[in-house]
Amino acid sequence: MPAPIALAPAAATMSAPPPVPPGTVVLHIGDSFALAGFAKALKPRLKALGVRYEVRAETSSYTTTWSSKMERLVADTQPDLVIINLGANEVANVDPPAHAPAVRRIVAAIAGRPCVWVSAPSWRKDTGIGEVIRTNSAPCRYFDSDKLVTQPIPRQGDHIHPTDAGGAIWADAFWGWLQEQRAPLDPAGAGKPPDGAAAATAPRPSPWRLKPAPSGEHDPRTP
Repeated sequence: MPAPIALAPAAATMSAPPPVPPGTVVLHIGDSFALAGFAKALKPRLKALGVRYEVRAETSSYTTTWSSKMERLVADTQPDLVIINLGANEVANVDPPAHAPAVRRIVAAIAGRPCVWVSAPSWRKDTGIGEVIRTNSAPCRYFDSDKLVTQPIPRQGDHIHPTDAGGAIWADAFWGWLQEQRAPLDPAGAGKPPDGAAAATAPRPSPWRLKPAPSGEHDPRTP
């Protein structure tokens, strides 16, 4: 009788994302959409992990508003993860491509830290800012709210901003996606802090490190 073939358990061959130690920093920048229930729903989840959650959101702000101050903000907060909610106030912009440099400047200021640009759930067709952000926000990951939030989002009386309940639906979808997209520990040791003198100048490895964007995440959508 042939000997049975030993199969390694699937769990043994898969690495899990690293635990999030208390004291990591999540910087969340945005406009009024960030404040419309979204950040409120994320706060208890991050607090439960011992995360320092720094929300910097301004109503009626734009990609151009934030591009000139992002570098200083990142330097002051030293975030392990950056979440960006911008673009909602630019849906009627007459020249969306002109805002591409601002998008790229925001991303460059994050300096390689894990980051996610979260699109606003649409309430009307935009003039192109969504595609400008999608195609210029790499290496940040792009969370396409219209595609990845599968439940209707209740809106406030203006029929634009989510209610608290709508923001919670939006945040729940984002949170589930974020956990799925966290990168596993590298069994070969990549991403570990360097030893010796190099450790003093190297950026700290982030437990919020994300998987690489899949093919097409930053490609323009076909009509």
